[in-house]
Amino acid sequence: MNPRVEIACGLDVHRSKIVGSIVHSDGGKETRTFTTGIDDAIALKNWILGNRCERVAMEATGIYWYPIYDLLEDHVTLQVVNPYFIKVMPGRKTDQMDAEWIAELCLNGMVKSSYVPPPQLRTRRDMTRTLDRLIRTRTRHKNRIHKIMIRSGIRIASHLSSLFGPSGLRILYGLLEGQSIDTILDEINNAKISRKRDELKGSICGNLDGNAVYLIRLELKAIRSLNNLIDDLKQRISVLMEPYTDDIEILMSIPGIGYDSAVNILSEIGDIHQFPSGKHLVSWAGLAPGMNESAGKRIPGHITKKGSKFLRTFLIEPSHSIAGMKRDNQLKRFFQKMRSKIGYKPAIIALARKLLMLVHHLLIHREMYYEEDFPMKKIRLPETIAPETLNPHDILNLVSDAVSSLNEPDRDHFIRNLNRITG
Repeated sequence: MNPRVEIACGLDVHRSKIVGSIVHSDGGKETRTFTTGIDDAIALKNWILGNRCERVAMEATGIYWYPIYDLLEDHVTLQVVNPYFIKVMPGRKTDQMDAEWIAELCLNGMVKSSYVPPPQLRTRRDMTRTLDRLIRTRTRHKNRIHKIMIRSGIRIASHLSSLFGPSGLRILYGLLEGQSIDTILDEINNAKISRKRDELKGSICGNLDGNAVYLIRLELKAIRSLNNLIDDLKQRISVLMEPYTDDIEILMSIPGIGYDSAVNILSEIGDIHQFPSGKHLVSWAGLAPGMNESAGKRIPGHITKKGSKFLRTFLIEPSHSIAGMKRDNQLKRFFQKMRSKIGYKPAIIALARKLLMLVHHLLIHREMYYEEDFPMKKIRLPETIAPETLNPHDILNLVSDAVSSLNEPDRDHFIRNLNRITG
């Protein structure tokens, strides 16, 4: 895989210690153990550089390799290796033997290093992955509210597009305050809600007791806190992604891909030119079908899932959006064709793989997605505002617009907190 070198080092990295082994092409070997403290980390660096190591390899064990990689990145050739590909023979395993085995493989160029993105891309990935986790956490809180209401005999969510939209929240807060459903519905000026009045009244077959009200208010408080964190993080990501506006617009021209999906996909892929073809990108994402061959017979298997699980997730989400589109387009027709052959879930995976091939083609050739019978999407990017550029008047306008968009209970809650802060 790589040319042989004269001196190489293998590191077995753990949470509280690092075992390093330096091997020479003439058979010389030296092994030392270091702690993960700052003094020993610097001693490890000086030991490696003092022995003039040409290459250093270590396993990608959790997050423990990050500080060592940052420490050595600018001084020596580093290889971060998937532990799956450098397993030692079972039965004789110690930390010292692991480090020596890694060093021997590194010396002879027999390890395949994993892709480690540059610092700027790592920052964007941390942001987008944190945002994804926050959104999933918020969804769990919303699901708990659904469960509490169903347990209490209240099933209004089945008659609303979203329980957490303006009308849904107004009904929810009214029920928490002990108002009757007739009183709540009379105060909502919404034609869709008026048409569903009988269904909404019939869906309430119980009452919220004190414990249920307390738990729902607790979940709503957590959701409000998460909303603030998500909005702040989205604004920060928008500022970081300003240099990549052209790439974002290319991806947003594809049906089913919005701004958030485009940012997530770009943050995971990084430099598209590192992948010679779309098939290489698909394989790196773990969306390529496995292949098993024995006695001349080839048996295709499931997708390998040996790539970026985050990229797979960020592709599956727009695939579901395309599958549910009312407007016909080539991507939806492809999904329907595959669904008739292999079923819904495998067809979603096939569509995600096709989307990734399409992303590679469009980014490489700098083209927008186009179909003759499908109108071009109107691309709207969010406005990015750097906080340090705001003056007091701008801040006041932003706060006023935000407060006016809140529903009445949230607005009252905000005003009470504002009065408490300002004294």
